[in-house]
Amino acid sequence: AFQPQYRATHAQHTWDFYKPNPLVEYPTVNGKLSQTCYYQALEDCYERYCQKQAPDFDATTPDYWVFHSPYNKLVQKSYARLFLMDARRRYAKDGTMTSSNLTTDWLTQPLTETHDDKALEKVLKQLSATDYQQRLQHANA
Repeated sequence: AFQPQYRATHAQHTWDFYKPNPLVEYPTVNGKLSQTCYYQALEDCYERYCQKQAPDFDATTPDYWVFHSPYNKLVQKSYARLFLMDARRRYAKDGTMTSSNLTTDWLTQPLTETHDDKALEKVLKQLSATDYQQRLQHANA
């Protein structure tokens, strides 16, 4: 069931997607910046949402997830980032490593430094693959 008291929102004044000329049909888009903004919004909302949940809440707790999907690959990458957020939270709490594939560098460096890390992205997609199939694959068909 949807429970509105457990929500988190994010707002950021960034010119990643805007329409400077009303006479032009399409907006101006900075794709790299737009993806970074998407990750920052996801991470901010997820972190605050988790604070409102039970201590053992993680990305595998809900039966389903709903993402804004400008393109399907971003949804898969974003769901995988939730696994990073969960691992970082556990590591900060008690030093527990959730996967031997995640290095302490990834768990401790600023999140903004992880946004373009292709090695991390690959590991996270592998860690989240089964759960992604279960919770999101059919939504992106």
